Parts: sequence; structure tokens; C-alpha cells
Amino acid sequence: MANSFTTTSTQGFFSRIFNSFLGILLGPVFVIGAIFLLSWNEGRAVQAIVGLADAAKMVVEVSADTVLPLNEGKLVHVIGPATAATPIADTDLNLNFSDQVAVARTVEMYQWKEKKEEKTENNTGGSQTTTTTYTYTKDWTDGPVDSSSFAHPEGHQNPAMPFTSSRYTATDAKLGGFTLDSETLGLIDLPSPLKPAPPQGWSESGANLYKGANPATPSIGDVRVHYTSLPAGTTISVLAQQSRDGFAPFTTGNGYQVQLARIGNAPAGLMIAEKKKAESTLTWILRGVGALIMFIGFSMFFAPLSTLASIIPFLGSLVRGATMAFAFVLTIPVTLITIALAWLAFRPIIGGGLLVLAAITLYGLWRGHHGRTAAHVAAQAAATPPPAPAAH
Repeated sequence: MANSFTTTSTQGFFSRIFNSFLGILLGPVFVIGAIFLLSWNEGRAVQAIVGLADAAKMVVEVSADTVLPLNEGKLVHVIGPATAATPIADTDLNLNFSDQVAVARTVEMYQWKEKKEEKTENNTGGSQTTTTTYTYTKDWTDGPVDSSSFAHPEGHQNPAMPFTSSRYTATDAKLGGFTLDSETLGLIDLPSPLKPAPPQGWSESGANLYKGANPATPSIGDVRVHYTSLPAGTTISVLAQQSRDGFAPFTTGNGYQVQLARIGNAPAGLMIAEKKKAESTLTWILRGVGALIMFIGFSMFFAPLSTLASIIPFLGSLVRGATMAFAFVLTIPVTLITIALAWLAFRPIIGGGLLVLAAITLYGLWRGHHGRTAAHVAAQAAATPPPAPAAH
């Protein structure tokens, strides 16, 4: 059976006009949503910067051996070997793991996947033809793929996954005298691979347990499972609030929560610096997302112009390119202004600097446009012959 299917549809000019004019309504919604996202993100970033700076001043270094009541509610930094005596059980495969503090199970199933590709072509008169190609491939995926939603499910049915990925924590996990809960251990990457003996009905395939006829030629529905762990005795570092004999998120004065854990003997300063870097990365990612949403909103708002011009396909392409360029030009300063205004409430100097940068960007864009317009007018004037002298 073919694993690629192609369909073709044509949308009339007036239908396209109606849909594009919806962009005039939805475009501002996207822009406003982007502004809210950007503003919230900057507030979150400032809260993280201030919260982590405050947390660095509040850290109490404590020994893992004894839990002292006088440190209750304080931000404590604890280093020591993680231990556990009770085996961890994976009841789905009837496996037990001894001498492990935490175990992560990654489950993959061989399934059909659908890829959708669309190619549009504008026609003279304003209609648009869309060619849609659906391609079906087999691949390993770590989550269920619902084949009932495929455009062509026939011959591409996926069975239900018997179980999914999971993470297990020893019931008696300890860090010296402190109890290690699943939330704290969930912050730690589990680096050590585990290769348990295959249970009945399973086989070994590299680092995986395999359920299927032949790992070299997998079939739809075959399952493979991989385990990693935190072995007992591994040194870990925890920076969190002391809560009775365990840990909980520590809330700083501005409401920022700190709960960090990692493998190794890591000083509190290093853990806070790593968290600052992670927060900075998240801030830039969300800035990019906000700018993209804003660009989409502006593009939707100006979409009717290119649709109207698409009566002549070549002209429609030119107008679409121009409107997207204009949307991009609007996105840059509006994004900068939004970020600057958000920072004004928290860090006026930084916010003022960003406003100046936004003003310079706007001025540069205006000067560039003015220069091109003036050059165009001058070129037209030079190309126009002088009027003939009047006859006497």
C-alpha cells in the first residue's frame, strides 16, 4: 500500500477575501497577546534575578549528618551521598532494582507517523490551489501516536501503548539525615544506564529491553525500554528550604521559589549561577516566542492587502512580501518598547536604555525609508527630459 497521498483543493477569491479579513480581527488579538507575554516574561525575569540574588545571601551551609531544628524554614545547602535500602519496583515489567535511589524508565513504541506538507499556488483571478501531501513513515516514538486522527488511517493503525515512560523513587531515599522526596530527586538527571535481565516475553537489544519478533526488523507495535538511575552512594547537592526532616521550595522576599538539586559536590554559588543561566535562557526563548507571535499578528492584519492584489499572481506575491517586511519592521520596535516599559517598573535605567534603543531603531528605519524615497524621486526627475523652449 502506498505511504504517500496527495489531494488538491481550490479556494475561490471571495472565500479567500473573507478569511483574510478575519485577520483584521484576529491580528490585534495576537499582538495584544504577545505584548502581555513579553511583559509577563520581563517581570518573571526580574523576579528571578532579584530572588536569586537574595537567595545567595540567605544560604545556610549545613551538614547532611544531622537535621537541626534551628534551621527549619531556612534556605539550606546540603552535600552528601544519596542512599536507599528498599528496592525500586517496576510493576509493569515485574522488575526490581536494588541499590538505586531513583530510576527513570524510557518507553518507545514503533509506530506510524503522519507528515503533512502543503504547497499553494495563486491563480489568475484571485483563487488559490493547495496541494496537500500526506506521507506515512514508521519510527520509534516515546509517546502514543493517535492514528485515528490521520487523514488516511487505513493501513496505518497504531496499537495502544502498553505503558509509557515513568520515574521511580525509593521510598526510603535519604541524604544523610534528610529525607529525599520525589520532587527533589526529580530535579536531578539520572546518568547511569541500567541493564536488567529481560523478563519473560522480552529480549535484550543493546541497552534496551525489547518486545517483538526481531529488533533488526521492527514491526508496528514493537516496544523497547531503556533504564537510567541514580545509584545509592552517589554524591548530590541540594539547595532548598529545610522542611522538618526533608526539603521544600524556599520562597524569597519577592515570591521567587528556589529548590535546586544536582549530582556532585557543587557549591551553593555554582548552583545559583547555573540557575541564573537557565533563567536567562528561558527569558530569551520567551522573548523570541513573543516577537514571533507579534509578527504573526501584524502579518494577519495586513493579509487582506496581498489577497486583494492576488487577482494578478505576480502582484500578489510582491504585495505579500512587502506586507511581511512591514510587519517585521513593526515587530522590532514594538517588541523593544514593550520590553523597555516592563523594565521601567523594575529597573528604570535598563528600561530607559531600551527605550532609547527602540527610538534609534525607529529613526534608522525612517531614515532608510526616507533616503530610498528621495533617491527614487531624484532618479525620476533626472530621467524626465526638460520641457522644450517655447516658440517665438
